[in-house]
Amino acid sequence: MSIKNILLILLVILIGAEAILLSLLTEIRWVLVLSAAAIAYGFLSTIVAARKLFFLASASPHSALLAVVLAIPLARLSPIGDEYSWAVIIGTLLVYAIGYAIHRGVDPDTATATFVALTASLSVISIYFVLTNFPLEADIMDIIVGDPLLAGWNETLYALVVAGLTAIAVTMTYREQVCLGIDRDSVKLSGIRTAYYDALTFALLAVTTVALIKIVGFVLEHVLLLLPAAISSSVSNSSRESILISVTSSLSASLVGLYLSTLVNLAPAGVTGLVLMLIYVMALAAKRRRVTL
Repeated sequence: MSIKNILLILLVILIGAEAILLSLLTEIRWVLVLSAAAIAYGFLSTIVAARKLFFLASASPHSALLAVVLAIPLARLSPIGDEYSWAVIIGTLLVYAIGYAIHRGVDPDTATATFVALTASLSVISIYFVLTNFPLEADIMDIIVGDPLLAGWNETLYALVVAGLTAIAVTMTYREQVCLGIDRDSVKLSGIRTAYYDALTFALLAVTTVALIKIVGFVLEHVLLLLPAAISSSVSNSSRESILISVTSSLSASLVGLYLSTLVNLAPAGVTGLVLMLIYVMALAAKRRRVTL
């Protein structure tokens, strides 16, 4: 067993011990909800990197913000569905729209830029409408900034289910997703239905960003979607290592962020982002040192 594998095993053990300790010192609900978000984004980030969908990943929080805001009046005015179901439906349709445009040959950068411009404008209009017509029923700041400490048990269980489904979907399709990122034409010629994996990727991006936006916030979703895979790509030597490092770095940053935020009374989502950024800088330094040696 290599030294890197031993260190990874020790890191996993330390993360588990830290989670147990934090559960005793704080609310177990806080630990569970942040761990769920870290696991979901840690797994999803590897797909984003493998498929080279960084632009789409950076645009998906914009669709999540618009979807969650629009879901507030729809849930109040419609006799069916709650805010979560409406948000997931709208968010999925928005992500599929940009995915379909890219599939039809539109340049990914152009499609993403247009999508961000449209959703940003519609989000501002929607936020103003919700704040003026549903002032006592919605806290937009929770969606933008995120506050996992306010999550109830329903939100916690929901986040755990999303994290579990995301982990299973990524694990079962990761090899095919990596192949699609390397040589899509060869995968098509081999007879594999690439549309299935495209649809799964778009669905994971939509559901995960919508489901967890109130926990980590619109701003930090960009960081958690992109940085874990960037960290793993700097130090990993295989696809299996890439998933493990991505998830462990995301999970460790979330738990450390929770501890520091409760210690100094700061926003957990923001502190988690700073810790993850620090891990990324350390990974870059380690990569540069390995290259020079």
